[in-house]
Amino acid sequence: MKQNPLFTNKESKALDALTIKELGFREETLMGMAALSVFHANEDLWKTAESIWILSGTGGNGGDGYALAHILHQEGYKVRSFSTAPNKSEAGKFYESLVSKTLGAIGTIDDFYEEWEEAKEDSVLLVDALLGTGFQNELSEELTELIETINESDVFFYRLSLDSPSGWNPYLLGDPDSKANSFVFADSIEELGTRKWENVGFIYEKDSIIPRYYESIGFPIHTHLSDITFSKRYYFEADPESAIQTLKRKNKDHKYSAGSALFYGGSDGMEGAILLSEQAFSRLGGGISKIFSPSLKISSFVLKEDLSKMTKTSSLTETFEDPFLKKTKTVVVGPGLTQYPNDLGGWTVPENLRLILDAGAIPTKGSPLPKGNQILLTPHVGELNRMTGKTHNSVQSAYDTLIEYCSQNNVYVLLKSFVSLLVCPDGSSYVWESPNPKLATMGTGDLLSGILARYLSLDLTIPESVQLALSLLDHSKQLEEPYPSAHQILKSLVELV
Repeated sequence: MKQNPLFTNKESKALDALTIKELGFREETLMGMAALSVFHANEDLWKTAESIWILSGTGGNGGDGYALAHILHQEGYKVRSFSTAPNKSEAGKFYESLVSKTLGAIGTIDDFYEEWEEAKEDSVLLVDALLGTGFQNELSEELTELIETINESDVFFYRLSLDSPSGWNPYLLGDPDSKANSFVFADSIEELGTRKWENVGFIYEKDSIIPRYYESIGFPIHTHLSDITFSKRYYFEADPESAIQTLKRKNKDHKYSAGSALFYGGSDGMEGAILLSEQAFSRLGGGISKIFSPSLKISSFVLKEDLSKMTKTSSLTETFEDPFLKKTKTVVVGPGLTQYPNDLGGWTVPENLRLILDAGAIPTKGSPLPKGNQILLTPHVGELNRMTGKTHNSVQSAYDTLIEYCSQNNVYVLLKSFVSLLVCPDGSSYVWESPNPKLATMGTGDLLSGILARYLSLDLTIPESVQLALSLLDHSKQLEEPYPSAHQILKSLVELV
């Protein structure tokens, strides 16, 4: 499973200290490595600028800015360095002094405004090294004004932030009393040493995830980890090839080894949802399945399309008593249901059975959940808010709620959004950051449930199944149809397999 560790600002700071104290790195060395990494990663970008302005703050982020200014100057680029105040760290002071010796005087914020007023439109590439990840206080009026100038000015054709956009705090999104909008509108972010949890989902008026590039500088991100330095947050990497190959049937397969699943849903008038979910499972290689529904019309709908299908009108309790349940590996409940089934609460899921709860089977706050070790809930943001009784405006705030919810209820939750989040009962979590507007249409949630059931029926773990299902759905980005239906998306996925 392709994944990369994500670190919170606090964990990154602890890892920085560990690198210096236990591994023997000097802070000046780390700053220099960070600056070199950023320089080489953006060599094509520097060449597009008439002038490069670097705004440095008083902490480690500012030190990175000074180190970068020195390298750029020595490589022949026209660089101007400005600071809000003298640097406070010893390593930062070293590079600040170095810049003073090589570039000359470091400009103040007043100097910045004077030169900005004289600069030509689209002539300056701005590097934001003001605050970094360690700053958590409220912005001063001076910093707020400076950030607004950076965002609104036509002088800056590109804004590159080191580690994190200055002022960015995802926990303040949606707070009417906060200054959450006062952050640098970075065009790209260079994450130094660790991939930053707080940067996940960084987006503003461009309506797209802003590129973030990870630069290794020697931090031990796979060793020397503890509960203090790592909270088991990961970043899913897309794996489109494995997503396709895993679905292909083997020559020795029979109908049960190819994957079995039971589907329950489709209230009157909503039968199409459970049919779509089952179609995703079977057309992507599932060997055997059966559809149960409270609708009296379900058999006519199913058999009209395919006489080989198994279907039955029944309550959920009757479904749980059906002999087919003992033969299957995966159960999907919810697509097309108009209300949460009372029979679901308190049900003990048989061992080795995977249960997916979607749509109408997503509980509201206080509704009893079934009991088992492999239960996956797949709410969208609105359903998550109703499920927990809390409002969430960022993936970070959703995590804070779900890390407790999943542990208490022994469930997995996959939050479906432009940035998706899987939280597991053991405290691990996984982010999927690949916005896909083609999925913003009715039926794609039902589609996902069926795809998840397909992977789970192959004895993959829930995290593995989620990663492959999302990787497979990502193929829909390649469709020429600008706004495909869920059926069109399924057809395109079947063609891949």
